[in-house]
Amino acid sequence: MALPSSLRQAGTVAKYELWKHLKGWRLIGLIMLVTVFSVLAVKGMERAGSAVAFSKGFFFMPAYFLITIAGVVLGGDVLASEFERKTGYLLFSNPMRRVTLVAGKFTASFISVLLMISIFFLTGILFMLNTYGEVPATLLGSLGLAILYGCAVLSLTFFFSSIMGGTGATMFSFFTFFLIMPFFQAFLLNQVGVEPWYLLTYTSGTIGAFIDPSGTYYTHPDFTVSVLVMSAYLIGALILCTIATKRREMR
Repeated sequence: MALPSSLRQAGTVAKYELWKHLKGWRLIGLIMLVTVFSVLAVKGMERAGSAVAFSKGFFFMPAYFLITIAGVVLGGDVLASEFERKTGYLLFSNPMRRVTLVAGKFTASFISVLLMISIFFLTGILFMLNTYGEVPATLLGSLGLAILYGCAVLSLTFFFSSIMGGTGATMFSFFTFFLIMPFFQAFLLNQVGVEPWYLLTYTSGTIGAFIDPSGTYYTHPDFTVSVLVMSAYLIGALILCTIATKRREMR
């Protein structure tokens, strides 16, 4: 009997990981958080004068906060748990490449993050249709940037998970996205006067700015640069994650 292909194995890992998220209430908890926060964000922006004005605020800071939280929570201990809880003995003893394991777990986490983004965007779209009767045509581009940013956050978090313990990776990811990068971003912009185009958190500003670039009231990087930077984080961190996972030993 032929061994399953790597693609099929990755799919099996993805299914198992999604079920683990649901069974542990992690995914359900995030769905509840995103839904409640999205509704509260809508309430805070409901006095906006137009769909464009609403979008520029709603898809800026709330998008950064929710997408980053989802990526960190869903990716923080995904790989580390296989080594800490010794479950990797069951997986690695079977004819499965570690790159297949990374691919399957990343796929499951990406599907979960995509679900969070969809809930957030759908909440905003429903409000705009009900209140203004329209949705900005540029919203599709904003959605694409949000998905790319979510993948980049997830990829970097996966890398931390591949070299640290589960708790350590999650905490370090939180500090990186909510303290370290924002600190350097504010320092470089306000004190040094240098644009931190290479910081992943800075690129998240394009999610809201894409709605109406000419009328944006906050600093954001060039859209092409943002896409390139996000893509670099996504690909680079995944490559490093795969290398680290291959070399990591069970202890």
